[in-house]
Amino acid sequence: MDAQEGGTKSRAESGKDRRHHAVSGRVSLKEALGGEATDVHLFPSASSTGKMAPLEEAMARVRIGGVLGPMTAVEADVDGELLALLDNPPKPDFSTGLPSGRRLRVAVRTVCSGAAQEIFIRVLPETIPPVFDRLAHLLPEIAAMTPGLVLVSGITGSGKSTLLASVAMRHLELGAHVVTVEDPVEYLLRSKKSLGYASQREVGLDVPDFASGVKMSLREDPDTIIVGEIRDRETALATLTAAETGHSVFATVHAGSCFGTVDRFLSLVGGSEFEAMRLAGTYLCGIHVTSRAVEEKEETHFERTYEIFRSNDAARTHIRDRSAHRLWQARLGTSEKDWKLTIRS
Repeated sequence: MDAQEGGTKSRAESGKDRRHHAVSGRVSLKEALGGEATDVHLFPSASSTGKMAPLEEAMARVRIGGVLGPMTAVEADVDGELLALLDNPPKPDFSTGLPSGRRLRVAVRTVCSGAAQEIFIRVLPETIPPVFDRLAHLLPEIAAMTPGLVLVSGITGSGKSTLLASVAMRHLELGAHVVTVEDPVEYLLRSKKSLGYASQREVGLDVPDFASGVKMSLREDPDTIIVGEIRDRETALATLTAAETGHSVFATVHAGSCFGTVDRFLSLVGGSEFEAMRLAGTYLCGIHVTSRAVEEKEETHFERTYEIFRSNDAARTHIRDRSAHRLWQARLGTSEKDWKLTIRS
């Protein structure tokens, strides 16, 4: 390996698999999906023409330990079923499984006015990480399936879906009927040890949209409802109704902080006095997840931080007044250890 190649090797890419991806002229798609990678990006090569160009001509970038590697030629050595799905996806966003048990979330996009396509693969763990076990001391009421609304925010890849899947598994252990509405279905909620049952619905295949999926679930005797994403007013109102009628409801929203989750939700439902009163009368919790790669002693660690807000009398007053920007005042006098947790892996 010459000096220029050596300079491209990140200190984060230590270990056998990382060296393979950094040094070799081609990256094995099978090894990338079965190794330590969290994301694989596939792009058409500069010489290929047409969006249906063979995958063997594609280029790839692989993210390992939070670091996105350089552009490399890819060897499409995966099984034929996965290749067929990548060549002819059932819809732009879908999920699938590998023989190893790992799950993949796949996004297929066309570029250059449809002349080519790019594929973005998120590699999920074989088993659902027990994230909620570490958060349980901060959120004991959620462990007991408390009726109400829990809003989770964070950037893409921060761990929102993993947290919700971990909560779902906890509720299944308690014997709950868990209904999820996702786009696409990511983790499969299955456990031989649990007493509960999970009904997982995918938008575009099992239900037409998130709002319809939530409304339909209310007639299925659910204990816990998980909404993959609240994108519009109709879904927000359906979610609020579910929380008001005695269900434990979890949903993700786009927001920059745990307080911002409430502000965002209010803006989606309309923010009128009536909707604010409804939200103030519901048990409410906001969780914001952040993640980052931290380098120490030539090793890279991955940190996830969970910041939590839960409604109290002061918070309910601010929500009724539609003053979500003042919610931070409800936390005055509390210790950081009561609302913040950092987990390193």
